[in-house]
Amino acid sequence: MRKSKTMSDYDDMVKLIIKRLRKRGFSQVSGYNRFRYMCETEKAIILLREKGTEARIPLAKIAAAIEAVRQEPAIYDKGPSALRKYGITHINSPLWSLLNLLSKAELML
Repeated sequence: MRKSKTMSDYDDMVKLIIKRLRKRGFSQVSGYNRFRYMCETEKAIILLREKGTEARIPLAKIAAAIEAVRQEPAIYDKGPSALRKYGITHINSPLWSLLNLLSKAELML
């Protein structure tokens, strides 16, 4: 039986994603667009899309995407559109690329 996840578990995962993003400077899954790290606020990170527009990714949405992968691990491999089922739209591509900064096994911890 899997232990229930607390909010701090998700916060820790979000912090790890942001740490890797800062270190790498961008997030990108092979064959998909690259999203460059710009800055962060208390509640969001700002990425620069390849076309030059900014994508504001709320930290709460990152936590929601982690939960989606934990509920349905296939999302990790399916691509950004798989997040739509969980109410994540407009930022699904950059958000999915952020998830892929961690391995599927790390996300499932």
